[in-house]
Amino acid sequence: MEWLTNFFTQEPFSIVIPVVIIISIFAYAARRAHIKHLERIRQIDERYIQQSTSRFDG
Repeated sequence: MEWLTNFFTQEPFSIVIPVVIIISIFAYAARRAHIKHLERIRQIDERYIQQSTSRFDG
């Protein structure tokens, strides 16, 4: 296990870079899912408004 200790003391970015990459991928996926969710909610709202107005008109 000494080789592992030496590796991390000589290369401090060897653990930081993968963690930053993983967090970035997660943040991107979460943002993308959020945007898709907002779009779907907007579509549902538009359909509801159209149905509501057609009921009152008819």
